[in-house]
Amino acid sequence: MKYCFIINPRAGNASFAEELRRSVVDVCDELKVSYDVFTSESVGDTRKYVKDTVIESEDRVAIIACGGDGTLCETILAVMCLDSQIRKRVSVGVIPKGTGNDFVSNFEKKELFCDIAAQIEGTHHDIDLLRCNDLYSVNMINIGFDCHVVCKKEQLDKKKWLPRKLAYIVSLLVTLVKKPTVKLERSDDSRERKKKGLLLTTLANGAFCGGGFRSNPKAALDDGNIDCIEVKNVSRTKFLSLVGDYKKGKHLGEKFKNIVEHFKCKTTDMYFDEETPVSVDGEIIRTREIHVSVYQKALTILIPKGVKLISASSAE
Repeated sequence: MKYCFIINPRAGNASFAEELRRSVVDVCDELKVSYDVFTSESVGDTRKYVKDTVIESEDRVAIIACGGDGTLCETILAVMCLDSQIRKRVSVGVIPKGTGNDFVSNFEKKELFCDIAAQIEGTHHDIDLLRCNDLYSVNMINIGFDCHVVCKKEQLDKKKWLPRKLAYIVSLLVTLVKKPTVKLERSDDSRERKKKGLLLTTLANGAFCGGGFRSNPKAALDDGNIDCIEVKNVSRTKFLSLVGDYKKGKHLGEKFKNIVEHFKCKTTDMYFDEETPVSVDGEIIRTREIHVSVYQKALTILIPKGVKLISASSAE
């Protein structure tokens, strides 16, 4: 097994990249494993590095994305561009150094993702991906209010006076003032289209978004389904009454049954009244329609030693 670390120097604080590089070298040398460290400057760099590294290696390769959820998604897309037979030799890991790190929130003892030795001694597990038009989502697709929060957060992340950990909360409050909604026609599993006016909808593989909001508590990375919620276009006051439970993953019960609908499907198609922003694991696309399907057991991930998947909540 060869361990290849892709470091995104744009994630985290200014010193993280060099500190991580030194740690990787020290641990890998001590454990006497084959490894490489690559600093990515662009999406194109990542794709070329992954392709060249995997094709040239005769052994199994673990590609470990070191950065935020965006770095992980770039790495996964690079792997998914490989021939299907070549992909069988590849596992994808992550060392979370971003601000949200929603993907690793799907695991118990997630702090061990930053333990390089635990990564090297880890296990391999197959998970699903969601295919959204030409993109892949390992975590979640957000449309409506949540997506506008992501758009606002991108703007606020550039403000040096605002701590990045507060950017999501501030973005949520600012977006609440405007309260954008989304109008669409939706068909799930090839059923008849239905017109809907929503505050937001999520299509989830993982359970978390927004740096810790457990928006889809019944989602599981390996259950073979798209986990969906829809929140009706309610008043600001009504929505605020939901937010606390939404963050904790307690919003699917009797209390909010007239506001929130939850269901699972294999495919979903959405057609919007106008060009609409859609967040695919934090990457914003603008489109008039999306076509989403679950790609079962599409990706092998590296799970650090001592880490386990959190089971989907069964609470109603």
